[in-house]
Formats: sequence, C-alpha cells, structure tokens
Amino acid sequence: MERTFKIFDFILSIGGITIYDKRKWDSTGWFIFQILNVVLGFQIFICALIFVITNLSNLLLCIQGACILFTGFVLFTSLFVCFFFKKDLQGFVDEMAYNDRTLDLPLVQYVLSLDVTCGKLYELKCLIMDSQVRMARYAGIFVQIYIASKWKLFDRLFSAFDMWFPWSLDNFAVYMATFIVNAYEGYLCGVALCSLKSTISLLVYQIIRQLEVITFTLTYLDDMMVEITGQRDQKWQNACTLVLSQCVDHYVKTKRFSNRLNVICQPFYLALILVAIMIVCVCTVKIAVSHGITIDAVKYCLHALCFIVIIFLFSFLGQQLENQCEKLEVAVMEKWYIYDKKHKVNVLIFNIALSQRMPIYIFGSIPLYLPTFTWFMNTVMSFFTLVMSVIET
Repeated sequence: MERTFKIFDFILSIGGITIYDKRKWDSTGWFIFQILNVVLGFQIFICALIFVITNLSNLLLCIQGACILFTGFVLFTSLFVCFFFKKDLQGFVDEMAYNDRTLDLPLVQYVLSLDVTCGKLYELKCLIMDSQVRMARYAGIFVQIYIASKWKLFDRLFSAFDMWFPWSLDNFAVYMATFIVNAYEGYLCGVALCSLKSTISLLVYQIIRQLEVITFTLTYLDDMMVEITGQRDQKWQNACTLVLSQCVDHYVKTKRFSNRLNVICQPFYLALILVAIMIVCVCTVKIAVSHGITIDAVKYCLHALCFIVIIFLFSFLGQQLENQCEKLEVAVMEKWYIYDKKHKVNVLIFNIALSQRMPIYIFGSIPLYLPTFTWFMNTVMSFFTLVMSVIET
C-alpha cells in the first residue's frame, strides 16, 4: 500500500497537489505552485471557450475545441477543489488512507494477534488483510489503465493550443516554450486528474471496507464470541454486547467521515457528470460525421469511452456503498432474539440509525449509484439525437 501512495504522491506533486506527503503540507513553495496550477487550469478553460466561440461556424474545429473546453472545466474544478479544501483532503488521506481504521475496533486488534487457521475469527482476519491488499492493487491498476488510454489522446487534443499564441512559432525558442506548456497541460488532464479520481475512489472504498468488516462481525457475532468464550453463558452475553457497542462507535465514525468527504466531493461529482455528458455527446457527434474509421475518430471514441468508464466507476462505488449499508442493516437483526434485553434495545436503536444509510450525493439529495449511470447514458443519447437533428437540418 505504501508503494501505491508513493506513486500517487509523485504524480500529484508534479501538479502541485501534495496531499500524500506531510513534509510538503506547510511548504510555501508548494502552495504557490498549486496556485499557479489552478490559474493554468482556468487559462485552459478560458482559451478553449474563446476558441469554441470564434469557430462556431466550423463544426470539426468546434468539436475539437469543445472537448478541450469541457475537459479543461473539470480539470479547473478539480484543481480548485484540491486548493480550496486542501486541509480537508490532507486530513482525509491521513485519517483513512495512511491509517487502517479497522484497527480502531478492539475486536480486530485481538483477532489480528491470534494465531488461528479456521473458524469465523480466522475468516475475519483474512477479510481484513485481503481487502487491504485488494484495495492497493485495484488503485494501481486503475491509474495505469487510465494513463495508458489518455496520454496520446491529450497529446493530440492540446496541439490545438498552438494557434492561440499571438506570435509566430517559427522561432525555435517560442515553439519549445509552447510545446512544454501544452505537454504540461496534457499531463494535468491525463495524469494528475486521474490520480485525484483514484484518491477519491480509494477513500470511498475504505468506507465500504469499514462497513464490510462491521457487517461480517455482526453477522457472525454469536459464532465468534462462542469461539472466544467457549460457551453461551453470561460471559458470552457480555462479550456480544461489548462488541456490538464497538461496532456502533465505529459505524458513527465512518458515517461522519463519509459525510465530510461527500461535502467536499459534491462539486467534483456534479462537474464530472455534467462535463462527461457534453464530452461523450460531442465525441459521438465527431465519430458520426467522420468518413469511416479513422485514427482521429478512434481517439475521440477512446476519449468518450474513458469518461463513460469513469462515471460507471463512481456509480458502481456508490452502488456498492448502498448495497453494503443494506447488508449491514440486515446483519444487525441477525439472531437478535438470542440476546438479553439490554442487547435487544441496543440493536433496535442501531437499526433505526442504519435506516438513513450513507449515500454519495451529486447535488442536493440526488444520489450517485447505478441508476444514475443509466440516466447519464440516456441523457447523452438524447442530447446526441438533438445535436444530429440540428446538423442535418
């Protein structure tokens, strides 16, 4: 996991985002560098907007500029969120990424110290360790695939910025300066933005992982306490009630973290979905008006596919979080009837609290889950049909 964090830190640091390195958190130099990147992201958006407005009569140039415009907007939004909520993001990474919050459960600490090879305690131990390794592996794979699919596309798209410089590019020094600026802009869109999305996915997955551990614990609470105490007696009953209270406390902490993360990420989610609708639409229009399968059309197809995959990923994570909350609600009522009155009262109170769930919100009370992805695709197709009908007339 530490290797994954180092990769994320290296990629994001080149973009001025230093949420993974505590030594850079209070650095004035890195703070100024981050501000410059926010300004650069705004410049990308403004230049692309001017380009689109001045080329409305040329469909192909307008589509090319629109792709940069919408991508630049989500880039600027992401950089601004990282800048404005810098302290919060640093706290999130430190709280939920660098630290394994499942260790806050005394039961988990006890289980990890045991040398067991079977039973529910062993299964809980395997769940904790395997889920941590799986999280690091998936995060690394996501970054590699995203970068491989995006880099050549943005290298192509950002070559359009050459025409916006008011001086001639015949001068080699001017040409090199232009090339470096365009390459860095492409890096911000294709790599740094990817790492930010991966970081958010990582934090959401950590929330799901905490709920998964709590769900397993409460589902097999009876069996695990029997393995610890040896029989169902008063000692077993007290142990069950104690572990339930630990799970309640851990759930409250996890829900608070989820709420704080959701407040920060809502502008990003909203901008990402709105921009993805426009980008997939204009890319589809570009493919539709292209004469056959060309390299240019394939790159636009890849661009659209990347944004579709990203929206699906976040929708899938939102659905997984919703499903895990539902499983936890069922697990709380598992074998409730075998416990004493005090335990039953605690179960009832906890079950009422679980009914509110902890969904990912895009804006207001609109949740992000798989039905949102279906709405996204339907909206893209409706918008595409409208644009094509305007072009044909």
